[in-house]
Amino acid sequence: MSNLNLNWGRKQFLFIIPILLLGFFPLIKMTFFKGDISKDLAVSEVQTRTSGKTLEIVGLITNSSGRTWSGVTVEAEFFNAAGEFVDEASEFLRSDIGGDAKEHFKITIPNPPKDAAGGEIEPIVKVTSGHTRPF
Repeated sequence: MSNLNLNWGRKQFLFIIPILLLGFFPLIKMTFFKGDISKDLAVSEVQTRTSGKTLEIVGLITNSSGRTWSGVTVEAEFFNAAGEFVDEASEFLRSDIGGDAKEHFKITIPNPPKDAAGGEIEPIVKVTSGHTRPF
């Protein structure tokens, strides 16, 4: 038992390094090379319209990357003239947004702030969340 040696030789070390790198490659790709939603998706053509006591915000999301985005959430925030936060609303898009594609959205607010319904304040619309496949 005194002759038992657990040291690795140079050949075993050089053999195991490529295997370890191949094993960690998916983890590295998921961590460092994932998409950035604020750079990939942009909101444009935002319009507001009232229908009775509801306010509808419609617009277009443009995907400028080659990635497909799923579970995208669009949020509209309202601020008064003094810059104070008044209200917000969000909508989850059920469809995927493919690479280099466009998708329309609609946010319906049943009881909007009085200033928003009157058209005195405009919403700030942005994409807040979503996910893409790392591979």
